[in-house]
Amino acid sequence: MSVDADYETLLVDIEGGIGRITIDRSERMNAISPTLLEELTDVIEALDTDGDVRAVVLAGSGDRAFSAGADLSAITEGSAVDVADLSRKGQEAFGAVKECSMPVVAAIDGFCLGGGMELATHADLRIATEDAVFGQTEHNLGLMPGWGGTQRLQRLVGEGRAKEIVFTADHFDAGTMADYGFLNEVLPESDFDERVDELASKLAAGPPIAQELTKRAMHRGQDDVEAGLEIEARAFGLLRDTDDLLEGIDAFQEDRDPEFTGE
Repeated sequence: MSVDADYETLLVDIEGGIGRITIDRSERMNAISPTLLEELTDVIEALDTDGDVRAVVLAGSGDRAFSAGADLSAITEGSAVDVADLSRKGQEAFGAVKECSMPVVAAIDGFCLGGGMELATHADLRIATEDAVFGQTEHNLGLMPGWGGTQRLQRLVGEGRAKEIVFTADHFDAGTMADYGFLNEVLPESDFDERVDELASKLAAGPPIAQELTKRAMHRGQDDVEAGLEIEARAFGLLRDTDDLLEGIDAFQEDRDPEFTGE
């Protein structure tokens, strides 16, 4: 499949350096199915190698949900081995989102529950409407987060808050999730789309090489600070020989916006 392919569960649009991925299952509250996981992995890899794309936005179709969670039929109809494989498939797909070389923004409107919240957790930045609702609700079903949620959430909000969110399986409003450090911004519905486009455009105009190396250093340092610092130092040196550095310095001295090319 290529980025131009027709996906069963996703809509993909590229414009102005922004790759927009929209979960297209509004009739199922944008529930995440095995097919969606496969297609998400494919499209992230395709966008990551598309020279015209400099930032990615994840969104849900309709006005009810970013994603209300996993398609439960995939869990109830499978064996224990099948469900463990599904967990690994989700970890791989969401891991591709996290390790995407470009900045990834989750644009959250409506319900963001279970696997949907796990997906948002793997983005670099999260913006939500004031009416968005969040929750890792798996414990209400006798399940647990299985697509990276037990590991990634605590790195965003801390261990105590992560355990509160997972163990209570409660719904949380957007203001609370911003206070917890999960959300970067909360906006009225009327301002939401414009702000998402504004932020994505700003990220797409950034220096691609520096952005990729910054993500790599930050992610590596989550588990090993010394290793992260070493990657930071090497990357800092590598950027010395890029055209983008010269462009950034020239733009600063000339009091204009830089035009980065990723070279």
